[in-house]
Amino acid sequence: MASDTYSETLALAALFQSATQIQRVARSGAVDEHAIAPLMRALVVTNPNTIEDIYAVKRLLPGLNQLLTSLYPKEATQPKNAELIKIAFSIMNLEANLEKQSMVFSQLDKEVDTLRSNVLLLHPDYENAEDNILVDYDVIKLYSKIYSNLISPNFPKLIIYGEESYLRRTEFQEMIRALLLAGIRASLLWHQVGGKRYSLMFRYKDIIECARSLISSQGN
Repeated sequence: MASDTYSETLALAALFQSATQIQRVARSGAVDEHAIAPLMRALVVTNPNTIEDIYAVKRLLPGLNQLLTSLYPKEATQPKNAELIKIAFSIMNLEANLEKQSMVFSQLDKEVDTLRSNVLLLHPDYENAEDNILVDYDVIKLYSKIYSNLISPNFPKLIIYGEESYLRRTEFQEMIRALLLAGIRASLLWHQVGGKRYSLMFRYKDIIECARSLISSQGN
């Protein structure tokens, strides 16, 4: 895929959408199917031709708004959320470390291929399914299992803050792991389209302008 600001912005929006939903589940036990569904779908899109094959712009509006809030809080409609930004950058660091461990990274690649096959056995039309199918609990458990079996044992645990009553519940633990995997997917894509840390330091204005343009194009 070509390196460009548009692709970087979409990938970052998906990352921040993942972080937003992780925080929401951990804090309130709320599952926003509409915001989570496109992130789950992206995990089984393994042979895309364009970035839109992975993420539709209209499905990343929450992430685009959060990205704008995080990078340019002066014009944000909501206050800057330092904890959420920390989650996003922690996922980014985790994904960077994952790429450095070639054996684990190669195994993840194999696991994702198997994951796709297993998901399509459950729901043959998964990539075109409605939100309730995309966040089907049996599918979420498959995503969670990859994170638990491959990521958790090989990397430092990410600390997620929230209400203990929600963090103790198995279904929310599995949703958070699935969202962490979705965040890794987005961060990896960001690297694949040319994203680097200096992009956020030196080209953040371009990313902000692109995010603003994408939001406007959707009538928001």
